[in-house]
Order: sequence, then structure tokens, then C-alpha cells
Amino acid sequence: MNALLRITLILIGLALCVFTLMPVLRTSAWWVRVFDFPRVQITVVMVAALLAWAVVYMMDRRRKQSEAGASGPDKGWRPMAAVVPVPLPVVLGWQGSRIFPYTPPLANVQVENAKGAERADTVRLLIHNVRYDNRQTDELLESIEQTDPDLILLVEPTQWWEEQLSPRLSDYSHTVFQLQENHYGILLYSRLELVNPRVRFLVDDEVPSIHTGVRAPAGGIMTLYGLHPKPPGLKREADTDREDSDQRDAELLIVAKEVAERVKQGGDEPFIVAGDFNDVAWSHTTRLFQRISGLLDPRVGRGLFNTYHAQSRSLRFPLDHVFTSDHFRLVSLEVLPPLGSDHHAVLVALALQPSARATQEGPMEKAGDGEEAEAIIDDAQEAVESGKQE
Repeated sequence: MNALLRITLILIGLALCVFTLMPVLRTSAWWVRVFDFPRVQITVVMVAALLAWAVVYMMDRRRKQSEAGASGPDKGWRPMAAVVPVPLPVVLGWQGSRIFPYTPPLANVQVENAKGAERADTVRLLIHNVRYDNRQTDELLESIEQTDPDLILLVEPTQWWEEQLSPRLSDYSHTVFQLQENHYGILLYSRLELVNPRVRFLVDDEVPSIHTGVRAPAGGIMTLYGLHPKPPGLKREADTDREDSDQRDAELLIVAKEVAERVKQGGDEPFIVAGDFNDVAWSHTTRLFQRISGLLDPRVGRGLFNTYHAQSRSLRFPLDHVFTSDHFRLVSLEVLPPLGSDHHAVLVALALQPSARATQEGPMEKAGDGEEAEAIIDDAQEAVESGKQE
């Protein structure tokens, strides 16, 4: 029995090492990128595997000492004893380094807490993937009434959703939307004036995004991007292949580069980038997005704030995001009920405070980041064009 347990634990340990190291590969292949997601789950299994290895080792040691009076375990342990306890702590540390920024109170926050924020300085944004075939509009409307957001960003809305919501959201007189039946519709309701609102197709002409100026409650214009790129691993409708992450990565990085370019040109407007990114906060792509854009993540230092999958307790990931420029401090960040969807809604309240710029600093771009982003964008655009020609 112990021999079988040893072999089982060795195989589990090796598999966990492989799963951990897979995302290190710089490839957009979906079967690699999906291992970006379950870092917390892999970490839990690693800890359990190490504990199980220690228990089996000690049980075998005691049995051998009891049976033969030996001073240690049988020689069968010696060549294999380090297979699990040596590499697993190393990769466990690697996993932990990615998760650590989201472990309060150990990690420092990126977005400071707002103190004494006035309602006139505060922007409240509700982000929700409604799930296109969900029909529980009453729950969403009730949540909107209770949370009182200034901006409502919905992804996956269809024509049906707009017809159900708009008559009952008359207070939100400013809208921009692209309604679609393919999981990629997007809709923004706003009480605040929208300035030059546009629907854009950054990579794929089936995947829209929103780009708009928003007149802040206290005056001035801030820029809002609403995104919902394709997830890796999704089955393509035309064939049995699955989507790689190239289009998702390219869309995020196009926005990051636009934000960075505006800043380099001397622009001083505040930025908010929000939506269902179909990516986790600790992935290489999202971290690259942050370093290039210089935007801040209010999750850092506060928790994971998992939003998907709402019907699973063990497999849940932070896919719905909001990133801000250093003009903002955080009033509150909440994960709301799923409202009939497979995603939890997210409510964030941000205080636009000029003094925040002196005390906050976003991630810094590293050497080679710009070239890597350009290569990812070029590859995705070429793949899309190639797909159109087939």
C-alpha cells in the first residue's frame, strides 16, 4: 500500500510542477494559458500533497523501525525521497509569489483608501457579465436600485436585454452599446454625460469594446474603456478547435498602449479600464497590461474578489476587473451576487482626488515589454486576417 501511495504522490507532485511551469511558456496556445487560472487551487493541492508525503514517509519509517529495528526507512525511499519534498516547495513558492499581492493584510495596496471623499468626487461603477441567455432582469434591476451606480457596464447583453432594461433605467439617459447574439454584446448606461462615445472593434470584428469620455461629477473628463475579449479554450463555432489567447491578449495590450501613449503625449485625464477580461489578475498578460499602461489594480492588497464561476465554490477566478490611473483612490470594492448569471457582479466606488497622484505609482514598464506587446498584437491581427481569408 505504501509503495502505491509513494508512486501516486510522485505522479501528483510531478503533475503539479508541470501545471505550475506551463504558464511560463510564452505561447498563446489555449491548453497552456488555461493554467494561468487555477493558481490558488494548485497551491492548495500542493500543500495537501506535501502533507500527505510527510505522513506516508513517517508511517513507513515507524513501520520499518518497528519490524526490523532499522534506523530509518527502507532503501526504496532514498532515491525517491526528494522527488516530492524538494521540487514542490520551489514551485509552491513560485505560485505563492503570484498570489501574494492579493493576500491582505500582508501585501500593500496599489490604490489607496479614500479618506473624506465627497459624493461629488466619487464615481460608482457596476460591472456585470449578465450571461446572454439569463432572463433574471428583476434581480439586476433590484441590485441597481440598491447600489445606486453612476455607470453600469454590462457584457453579453442581447437585444432582449436592452428591451427589458432601458424602459426601467430612464435615469441613465446616456448610453452606448453594441447588442449581439454571440456572447460579445456590450452596453453602458450612464447618469454622467458621455463625451464622444464609440464602439470599437480592436482586433476581431465580432468582439466590440466601448471607448468613451465621461464627465466627472465634479467636472473634467475621464476616459473609460469597457472590454470583453474572447477567452482562451472557448470552442469555435466553425470547427472543433478552441480559441487561443492571442486575440484576448492583443485587445488588452492595444488598450494598454493607447493609455501609455496618451500619458506620454502629456495627457492628464484619469483612466478607468473595466470589464470581463477573461483573464486573471496574476497572469503574464494582465501584468504586462499593467506595466505598459501604468494602471493600478484595486484588488492588490485587498483580496482575490473572485467573480467566475458563480455556481462553483472550488473553481472560482477573478475575471471581472477594474483598473484605474493614479488619479483615483478607492472608496469601496464589492463582489455582488451573480443575479442569475455565471459571473458575480462587481461594484467599485472611486474617488477622483488630485492629491492621489503624489502618493501613488503604477507598475513600471520593463525593458522588452513594448516589443513583446507589439509582437503579440501583430500576431493576433495576422491570425484574424488569415482566418477571414480561409
